[in-house]
Amino acid sequence: MPKKYYFQIGQDVVLTILLLSLTGYHLFEEVTHEWVGLGFFALVLLHIGLNFWWIKKLNQGEFDAYRMVKTGLNFVLFFVFLTACISGILLSKHIFAEFPFHLTDDFTRKIHMLSTHWIQIIIAIHLGLHWKTLADFLAQILRWDLNKPLTKWILPTIWTMLSVYGLWAFIGRDLFPYLMNQVDFAFFDKAESKAIFYFDYFAMLILFAYSTRVLVWWIFFKNEKK
Repeated sequence: MPKKYYFQIGQDVVLTILLLSLTGYHLFEEVTHEWVGLGFFALVLLHIGLNFWWIKKLNQGEFDAYRMVKTGLNFVLFFVFLTACISGILLSKHIFAEFPFHLTDDFTRKIHMLSTHWIQIIIAIHLGLHWKTLADFLAQILRWDLNKPLTKWILPTIWTMLSVYGLWAFIGRDLFPYLMNQVDFAFFDKAESKAIFYFDYFAMLILFAYSTRVLVWWIFFKNEKK
């Protein structure tokens, strides 16, 4: 396997860690949150650069339903990503606090809160659309046989259990109103265990990613001849 793929897998892992870190806004100092956000911004740009071939090939080939879904989601993800980054920079209290574009209004704050909650789900769906490709890469790296019981039955069972827990965490944390822009001020439990918080959000990431993977198979590939 080309070394580029190893680097991309490593980068995706780091991006996931940074994404989860950013969700824990209340668990670190604000300045740490801002620096992690800048690191996330830089790595996303690098991710886009490494996959720039995809942009070059947008006008090539046929657009079937699956390709349209992936393309549409990528553009939505990029828009939400820019919204979260720009609003975050405008609200910065440390790194960009002295710049003339600094804002503190409620509208910008709510836009940032809305976009950062949505980006977690859209990134998870993006991951789910590429689940099989990532699974094949990891299987090659770890030299796993995808037809053995470990990968064919045990791992899907683990992903399913994590997804069920992720759904429970999503409901328990009452996150749906955040996605509907119905929350004016976010509630943070600063005494909460970091381990529990990040496990909950990791499970929610798996929930939306693995659900997407299953739906993609059911809708687009279930009836394909092997």
